[in-house]
Parts: sequence; C-alpha cells; structure tokens
Amino acid sequence: MLTLLIGIIVVVGACYLGFVFYQRRTIKMATSIYENKRDLNKIPLDDEFALAKKMNLTGESHKKYDQLYNKYQHYKNQMLPSIDEGIEAVKEDGKGINFLKTKSDWQAANKAISDADSTLKDIQAGLAQLYDLNKQHKLALDELDKKYKRLREDILNKNQSFGPSIDNLEKMLSDIEGTFDEFTQLTKSGDPNSAEEVLSDLNTATDKLESYMDRIPKLYELISKEFVEQVDEIESGYNELKQKQYNFPNDQFVKTIKGIRDQLKVNTKKLENLEIDSVEKATQNIADRIDQMYDAIDKEFKARPDVEKHTKVIGEYIDHVRKQNGDLQLRLETLNKSYVLNHQEIENNHQYDQQISTIEKKYQNEVQQMKDGEAVFSTIQTDQKQMMKDLSQIESEQKALFQAAIKLPKQENAARSALAGFDLEMRNKKRRIDNHNLPGLSDAYQDAFAAVIREINHLDNAMNQPQIDMDDISKQLIIIQSDMDTLEEKTSQLIDDAVLAEQTIQYANRFISTNSEIAAASKTAQMYFDQKYDYEQSLSIISKALEKQSSGVFTKIKDDYFNSKKRSKSDNVVEEDQ
Repeated sequence: MLTLLIGIIVVVGACYLGFVFYQRRTIKMATSIYENKRDLNKIPLDDEFALAKKMNLTGESHKKYDQLYNKYQHYKNQMLPSIDEGIEAVKEDGKGINFLKTKSDWQAANKAISDADSTLKDIQAGLAQLYDLNKQHKLALDELDKKYKRLREDILNKNQSFGPSIDNLEKMLSDIEGTFDEFTQLTKSGDPNSAEEVLSDLNTATDKLESYMDRIPKLYELISKEFVEQVDEIESGYNELKQKQYNFPNDQFVKTIKGIRDQLKVNTKKLENLEIDSVEKATQNIADRIDQMYDAIDKEFKARPDVEKHTKVIGEYIDHVRKQNGDLQLRLETLNKSYVLNHQEIENNHQYDQQISTIEKKYQNEVQQMKDGEAVFSTIQTDQKQMMKDLSQIESEQKALFQAAIKLPKQENAARSALAGFDLEMRNKKRRIDNHNLPGLSDAYQDAFAAVIREINHLDNAMNQPQIDMDDISKQLIIIQSDMDTLEEKTSQLIDDAVLAEQTIQYANRFISTNSEIAAASKTAQMYFDQKYDYEQSLSIISKALEKQSSGVFTKIKDDYFNSKKRSKSDNVVEEDQ
C-alpha cells in the first residue's frame, strides 16, 4: 500500500514538472515571436513615405507610389494585427496541454512575420527605386545639358567640315533638344518612370548624332577633296603617259574615272541625307579603285626602263643561242657520219631550233609594238622574264648535248684500247697454257675460250663499221670483260690442277711397288690426265689416295706449289718495275 502511494506521488510529481516545463517553453516561444515582431518595427517606412510624397510624383511614378502605399496600409492594418493574434494564441495555448495546437499556432505566427518582413522589403525597394530614378534623372539632366551645349558649339564652329550634312545635323540636334525638354519636364514634374522611357530614346538619338558628327568630317574630306584630287592626278598622269606611248592592259581608265566622279556626286547627296553607313561603304570601294589605278600606272612606269634595258640583252641572247645551236648541228652531223646517235640528238637539236624561232618571233613582235607605240610594258616585262628563263634552259640543254656528243671519240679510243687489251690477254692465256706442255684441254674449257674469242671478233667487227654504235660497243665491253674474268679464273684453276696433279702423281710413284691401292689410283689419275684432260679429277683421285697412305703429304705438296707460284709473281713484278 505504501509502495502504491509512493508511486502515485512520483507520477503526479513528474506530470507537474512536465507541465511546468511545457509552460516555460511556451512562454519562450511566445517571447521569440514577439522579438521577431519588434524587428519589423525597426524599418521607418512612415518617414520614407513622407519623403517620397514631397517628391511631387505624377503619372506612372505616382501610380507606383500609390501601389506601394496601399501595400503598406495592408501591412499595418491587416498583417500586423494578424501577427498579434497569433502571439496571443500561442500564449493561450500555453495555459493548457494541447502541444500540437501550440506548435501549429507558433509556426503560423512565424510564417506571418516572415511574410510581413518580405512585404516590408518589397515596399522599401520600390521606394528606393523611385529615389534612385529621381536622382539619376537629375544627374542625367546636368550631363545632357552640358553635352547638348557642346554639340551645338561644335556644329556652329565646325559647320564647314560637315559639308552638305549640316542642315540635317542641325535638325537632328533640334529634335533631340525637343525630346530633352520633354525629359526635363517629366523629371521636374515628378514622373521618373515616364522620364526613364524618354531618357532611353534620348540617349540613343544623342549617341547617333555624336557618331555622325565624328564620322562625317572625314568622309566629307574624302569625297569633296582627297578623292577629287587623286582622280584629277590619275587622269593627268594617265594622259601624260599615253602621250609618251605608254599603254595599259584592258585599259578602263576613262570609264573608271568617270564612274568614280559620278559616284562622288551620289555620295555627296547621301551625305546630305545622313546615309553615313552607305557612304562609308562606297568610299572604301572608291579608295580600292583609285589604288588599283595608281598601281597600274606605277606598274607600267616601272616596267618600261626594265623592258628597254633587257630588250637588247634578249636579242643578243637569242643570237647567241641560235649560233650555238647551229654549231651543235654541224658537230652532230659530223659525228653522225662516224657514230650511231641513239639518244635523239638530231631531233633534240631541231627542237631547240623551233623553240628559239618561237621565242624570236614573239620577241620581234614586241619590239615592233614598242616602235609603233602600242607596247604594254608590264606584259612585255613578264614575257621577257619567261624568255630569259626559256633561253637559259635551252642553252643548258645544248651544253649537256654537246658534252655527251664530244665524248664519243674518246669512248671509241677507250674501246679500241680495251679491244687490243683483250686480244693481248687472250694470247697470253694461250701462251701460259702452251708453256705447260699439257696433253690437251677439256671440251668445256675450249668452248669457253672460243666463246670469248668470238665476242672479241664481234667487237672488232663492230668497231670497224662505217657508223659505230657506242652504246652497243659499251655493252659488249662489259660482257667481254665479265667473260674474260671468268675465263681467267678457269685458266688459273686448270693450270693449278694440272701442275699439282702431275707433281702428286710423280710423288705417289714412290709407293706403287709397295702399295697396290696407290698404284691403282696413280694409274687412274694418269688416265684422266693423259686421255680425258680432266686435271681436276686426276688431282682429286691421286691426292685422296696419297693422303690415305700418309696424312699431310698432299697438303705440303700444295703449299710448296702455291708458295713457289707466289714468289715467281713477285719476281716478275720486280723485273717489270726495273
């Protein structure tokens, strides 16, 4: 029983403490809402509305002021009382234990305060905009007033530099000043919103006028003076050059000069009507056409001295190349009697002659044009550069052809010397073979020897023709030299095999009475030597048998032979040097 009583007391105590905590929390929530509301009262909008009212706003600006004021009255008369009711609701809820309703009322009150704060800031921003516009417009009045005075002074003081544009510039300034008066009236009457629209148009028109006043003097100077003087100068220079027999390719000077003068009149009228962009585009076109005429005159003026200087040089160059081609023709005709010309030397020489004739014909035509006063010197200058290039190319090819032609006799002499050398070398080979008193020569060797003899005879026959074909002879020389080298290898091999076979058989004869195998090999080797003339096979048979009997014996015989041969060659060289 006591325990139950204690439990009840504890529960009741806890509930009481919870209720006390809840009430304190509710009071704290209500206090925070009240503090937030106090922040709203810190913005002195009553004073700001009073100041705005003194601006004597009218028109659109006054309508905006009324909208802001009505919004402020709604804030004071409806939003603030609603906030107070919310605060009271939170306080009342705090006396009970409806936690959910207390929190809902607290959130609603805070939301109302946030909406009120946003409304106040919107109102304040709107009033600030009215102040700023009013302030900006007053500053703009001062700046524009200074600018218009300066523009008016420029138009009065520099009116001659504007040429035919002056009347429309003054009218444009007058229209702008009328708009400025409207802007001034709207600003002073307190309608900054309407004044802002006028100010935008005013700034656009003013910028346009300033741009025209900056661009027109230069354009007027160009079309009224500079271009006129340049066209007059070009016309005078053109007429003077024509009298001195200068000519121009596709001559359009008279037409172009007339076209530019007509265009200058049109642009003067456009300048009067302030069609500035069109005039600027046209002046660039005129400037380009004038530059082209100056360039054309300068090109012809500079070309003439160069043409006159090179005319004589080219004439002499043509004569030189033609004479050289004639000399080359005679040389080729002479060579053609003794040699076959396989590389179109005659045809190339004739082609050079045709090319020279073509160049000479064009050269003579242009010389005649200069005599008749019909020459276009820039065109002739280009032609002369090409003529010099073509003549130089012809001369270079003539020299190359001449050098190739004069080599033919030298090549013939070299070929005859080579032929004599081949003949002597073949005689020496035969003598070397004969000196060894061999029983005979193999069919293969004799065929190779005879083939080289036939080649030499064929070369000798070709060298004794009325017309020598040096290309064919050069090919024969290469073939014969290659076959001679091969035959030399075969000859040396034949002699070496024969001598070694003979020496080895003689050495092996020491053993024929005691060694039947060597006796048989010696007999076979002697048969190949004496009857078949196959000295290589003879040497192979006897050397293998001898090596089998006594290893190293054949190697010594071979080494002694080649050492002796080497010493013999060295002795012959010494005797020849002496």
